[in-house]
Amino acid sequence: MRSTAHLLSLSIVAVLACSATALPASAQDNSRSSHGKEEAKEAPRYPNATRKEPKPKISDEGSKQLNEISKAYTAQDFAKVRSLTDAFLPKAGTPYEKAMTYEIAGSAAFAQKDYATAATDFQEVVTANGLDNNGHYDSMSNLVASLSNAGKYPEALKVLDQFIAETKTTDPQYANMRLSLLSHTGRAGDAEAAFKQRLAKDPNDHTAFQNLLATYQQQNKNAEMLALLRDRYKQGLLTGADDLRAYYITLLQDPTANWKEAQTVLDTEVAKGSIPKNDQTATAYSVVAQGAFGQDQWNIALANYAKAAGMSTTGDADLNRARILSGQGKKAEAKAAAQEALKKGVKNPAAAQRFLK
Repeated sequence: MRSTAHLLSLSIVAVLACSATALPASAQDNSRSSHGKEEAKEAPRYPNATRKEPKPKISDEGSKQLNEISKAYTAQDFAKVRSLTDAFLPKAGTPYEKAMTYEIAGSAAFAQKDYATAATDFQEVVTANGLDNNGHYDSMSNLVASLSNAGKYPEALKVLDQFIAETKTTDPQYANMRLSLLSHTGRAGDAEAAFKQRLAKDPNDHTAFQNLLATYQQQNKNAEMLALLRDRYKQGLLTGADDLRAYYITLLQDPTANWKEAQTVLDTEVAKGSIPKNDQTATAYSVVAQGAFGQDQWNIALANYAKAAGMSTTGDADLNRARILSGQGKKAEAKAAAQEALKKGVKNPAAAQRFLK
């Protein structure tokens, strides 16, 4: 008897390097009057920055055009944003007008996940050097996020180092971003050591945990990944569905050795509602079943395929139930399982049809 292979994949990303969201200061409205005077001054987000803020200069026509671009962004009409910015940029007469236009354009590109264009636009904001410190350094931060999302990690790290040096920020989110970027630029060992240190200091630092897990994955340190997840599970520190999924998938990278432990985790957490009953979980139960079947634990394999079938929208688990039941001489039950597989639209209907004869 042959069982259908099921594949589980685990993709953990260093969470802070790619999670920043580009938001233009002008998204709600152009905050400057047509004479360039501030209507409302925001509290400084980078109070330690030594950059001298330029005075915004904007013409009446520039104010009108920027308001139109801002309205298009607010309406999420990103095609119109690009059209308006492309038309206005050759006419932008001041560094402020140019920087603000590129800022909105970059934010629109980021919202569309066009990270390469967003990076180009945000770089133009920084180069124009026309915004106050909040806008200037927000754009530099968004440039880091855009480069990172575009997979340009060394470039993102270079800009982030410049950002930290100029703002002198002590906000931990930027330290996290830097460590995350290090792990993507051939310096995963440095990032790993830092995340380990942070996690030892504060076991509840979930960001440090996720990033440490990511650095292990990038270095193919599967044993270290499993040890970390197993230890945190024992401490009751794996509570979210994503963390639990990372645990059982890591276990099932070697189902022969770990199917029993994975089954226990799945049974416990599904019963508690911590792991949802869906196709992902069904696939995990099918891999557990394969591990049990490989060790001639046919009844246990059958039980796990039944669990998979109960939460799966495909008929693969039912087909494997039919195979085991047929091998046990239970033809009527095998036929019923095959019929269920066909009803769900199994990928290999010819294989299921054989059990109906």
